Amino acid sequence: MAAAAVNFEHIFKTIKQQVEDLAKLFVKHYTKQAVKDGRKFLEDTKENLKRWTILLAEKKLTTQDFEWLVLSQKDLAQMVALKQAGLSVIRIEQFRNGLLSLVVDTVFGIVL
Repeated sequence: MAAAAVNFEHIFKTIKQQVEDLAKLFVKHYTKQAVKDGRKFLEDTKENLKRWTILLAEKKLTTQDFEWLVLSQKDLAQMVALKQAGLSVIRIEQFRNGLLSLVVDTVFGIVL
């Protein structure tokens, strides 16, 4: 069973740790808020990410399908703390897109 070969908790922990680096890169002066928003998004989408990651590992999803599914979760990344902190919409959008790419790239890097 291929699913046993996928340690999703390890993947998820890796992504959560990388959120802080991403926040420092994109929104240096709002790192705390960005990490909070990024990790909330990950928790909100954890079950979907787990299911999709396992399907990807089992070759039941293509890389394109996986990426599309992750990007379809964009609206769940509300970025409330960043909005409350007054960060511009453009910068919030850049961080949100970076977060989604981080998820995709990390999963691909570990699973494929």
